[in-house]
Amino acid sequence: MRQRKELLTVLKEIDWDFSYVDERQVYPEDMSGPFLSKEAWANWDEPFKTLYKEYVATQSLKEIEVATARDLVGRLDDLQSLSAQWLNGLKLHSATLPLAEFGAVIGNLRASRFGRACRWRSVATYGALDELRHTQIPLLVMHEMVRHDSQFDWTHKFFHSDNWVAIAARHLIDELLLGSNAIEYAIATNFVFETGFTNLQFVGLSSLAHMVKDRMFEKMVTSIQSDEARHAQAGPATLEVLAKYRPEYAQELLDKWFWRSWLLFSIVTGICMDYMTPLEHRQTSFKEFMEEWVLNQYASSLEKYGLKKPWYWDLFMENLEVYHHMVYVSAYTYRATVWFDMHVPSPEERLWLQKKYPKFWSDIEPIWKNIIERWQESNIGNDFAVHGTCIIGFCSLCQIVLSNGTPHHNHACLGEVDGQTHIFCSEPCKQLFLKEPHRYSNHKNIVDRVLANEAPGNLIAMLRNYFGLKYEDWGRDLHQGDYPWMERST
Repeated sequence: MRQRKELLTVLKEIDWDFSYVDERQVYPEDMSGPFLSKEAWANWDEPFKTLYKEYVATQSLKEIEVATARDLVGRLDDLQSLSAQWLNGLKLHSATLPLAEFGAVIGNLRASRFGRACRWRSVATYGALDELRHTQIPLLVMHEMVRHDSQFDWTHKFFHSDNWVAIAARHLIDELLLGSNAIEYAIATNFVFETGFTNLQFVGLSSLAHMVKDRMFEKMVTSIQSDEARHAQAGPATLEVLAKYRPEYAQELLDKWFWRSWLLFSIVTGICMDYMTPLEHRQTSFKEFMEEWVLNQYASSLEKYGLKKPWYWDLFMENLEVYHHMVYVSAYTYRATVWFDMHVPSPEERLWLQKKYPKFWSDIEPIWKNIIERWQESNIGNDFAVHGTCIIGFCSLCQIVLSNGTPHHNHACLGEVDGQTHIFCSEPCKQLFLKEPHRYSNHKNIVDRVLANEAPGNLIAMLRNYFGLKYEDWGRDLHQGDYPWMERST
């Protein structure tokens, strides 16, 4: 025990003074972030103090547990026995996970070189190893399902495609994990994205997986979450230093990345919790989960460091009530543009959603009634009879469909940079874009690509030739309009 403490002390204190180069040259701001003196970082610390020998032993046990779970409950027959509704949520979640985690390998490696504290660089090195593991696990587990359903192949191919969801996800992930300096990476990824969102997401999803008896997914996300909880501690430790010496920059990063993370998180997790989990297994709504696990924790963390809630907090709280519902109904209307199947919520599901989201559900309900009426008037199996055909608008920042707001008041707004007009889903996206136009103004959303003749304007051609969706893979109504609760005209 004494030897371990001594080694950990050495790990914290070992560093060097530079004799023939300036410290600013060793840690350039483009890679390390705004320069602070070596003394500012002297007390950087985190609670998970791990030696490499201990790390390897622990990770080896986790790998054995995942492999055992896969042998026992992760085979094709086990996964086929799960609800089709849940399996399609699994397709959504698993596709957004692995190559985003691989991007985090690179982000951690940047911090392992350009992080200003020795222990920070050590934690980031472990973090890179963690994220490589997180890349491999879902690719391995979901590969078993490709023989059952080719849509599961999107677990691997998603980020390599020009699907509109992949474009939005890459736009976030590339900036978050690949385009950020070490300080921004620690705040944006380790603090906001991991500590504030995904770490707690895995808690909620593992609980849901347990309820639906998806033991393989439950083991996968809990194994990943145990790693995230450790290396995510680089975020609070870095924020503590930044809040002391550069509080304005700290506030700017928090405001930016909370909004950017929220938009993608609300889609991937919100839709899985409130629509793709069978009703009988839903313990809480996505909003209730956010309020209990994310908002209180995040707000108390900001208060601890003397920082404020984001300036758009009231708008965010409104978003919490309605945003993922707006995106789900939009995506359902254009379900052939995604790689998983979707369904019309049953009367019981809509009643549950009305109770959980009373503020705006009365605005959403008429949309579903209209969709139901169109199915009642159409032949069963004629999926494109109840489907959009025109290409719709996308935000110039987040790259997501213009679904922010309510059916009665869309929050879309315009902004101009160098004489070019851009459209945004919301005021926060607009302000983030205008603050750093050099980072965003050259990126083209789907409509821009069509107008530039880089993508086809015909929906079917876009599905096949641009999104990379084969007929067998594109999303459909899960029941092809044949719902037992739906009265049909004869």
